[in-house]
Amino acid sequence: MGANVISCSRRTDVPAFHARWLFGRLEEGFAEYKNPFSGQLHRVSLRPEDVRAFVFWTRNPAPLMREISRIEERGTPFYFLYTVNAYPRALERATPPLAQAVRTFRRLAGRVGPGRVRWRYDPIVLSRETDAAWHRRNFSAIAAALAGATEVAIVSFVDMYGKVKRNAGSLPGGLRPEEPPRAARRALLAELAEEGAEHGIRLLACCEDDLVGGPVGKARCVDPELLDRVAPAEGRLPIRPTREECGCAASRDIGAYDTCPHGCVYCYANASPEAALARFRLRDPALPAL
Repeated sequence: MGANVISCSRRTDVPAFHARWLFGRLEEGFAEYKNPFSGQLHRVSLRPEDVRAFVFWTRNPAPLMREISRIEERGTPFYFLYTVNAYPRALERATPPLAQAVRTFRRLAGRVGPGRVRWRYDPIVLSRETDAAWHRRNFSAIAAALAGATEVAIVSFVDMYGKVKRNAGSLPGGLRPEEPPRAARRALLAELAEEGAEHGIRLLACCEDDLVGGPVGKARCVDPELLDRVAPAEGRLPIRPTREECGCAASRDIGAYDTCPHGCVYCYANASPEAALARFRLRDPALPAL
């Protein structure tokens, strides 16, 4: 089994919007991707013997699920990080409705097992309209709907990068993100952890080490322990953080920024929802890189 873990993808929603491209890459046996900082083009083998596992990041795996047997027949292990937030439409314009997301989530977990579908309630956007009480109700409702279909919920609070601040400026005043003090964030996570535990779901915080402790564990989205279970291999995977306080194992991410048209205003991977939609419309699934 090859050493590369393939991340699909922190930078875009491959299962939802680029499944055709991915299956073409599997047939060709490789993919290309650009380093988002240097612009350097890289090539990575996708041949079964060169891939240890796929980690799929998505809000809607349904398009990939239609042909998931093509991945299973390769014998390449995989697991999913599945985001379900159920925010107001002003925050995430084109994500699947909650009822649809829950149905798809449960169908996926029924096929691959709840241990291989991790729920991301991420990022947590606190505003006047989506305050702590709103999140307690929202998280509790989703946790109840996903009970038995997942074992883990990964959370983090929105980081107000420059593009997030710029895009948030178009939001109604009641939805503009606020940056709460650490004590308030810790209190909310403790309450969400309690809600999750009632439904058999453990809360893990991503890149939020100051909030880890007690009922809240540290998230490792590309998780070396989970990979050891689903894709056993000799030797430990090295930890290779993608940002401060990240605990992820080393992986090769084959996605590209500004190619996901879900329209989430708080997204770190898009300059803006409009820019992402425009670039998505120009995509060519036959190319080796997105």
